[in-house]
Amino acid sequence: MFFGLLALLFAGCHQESLEERAHREAQEYTRKHCPQDLGNNVFLDSMVFEKDSRTLIQYCRISQASDYEEVILQKRAELDDGMIKATRQDVAYKRYRDAGCSFRYILRSDSSQKVLYDRIVTKDDYGF
Repeated sequence: MFFGLLALLFAGCHQESLEERAHREAQEYTRKHCPQDLGNNVFLDSMVFEKDSRTLIQYCRISQASDYEEVILQKRAELDDGMIKATRQDVAYKRYRDAGCSFRYILRSDSSQKVLYDRIVTKDDYGF
């Protein structure tokens, strides 16, 4: 009984921090679900959580007909609004929003590998 209590005590000593958990979960999500087709020729290639900056980063790529830098530039304001709205509404991000974490969305061209869109959504953007 003593050893069981001791094991329970030590198991409760190490609790994963928000940063550790987010880092682990991003790695697991990438391993299990990426690349993931998001529609409109956009694919989620990976997710990473940077512990130091407390930022969840999504690396995406765009291919085929949608792979036009001019279109991305013209639609920048719409993309910004969409990323902020998605960040506000995504239930999976609630604990990260509550903790004041940031969310970064990086979209690169599949053909040229050039970054076409890079946006950090902070608490100031998604706050209510």
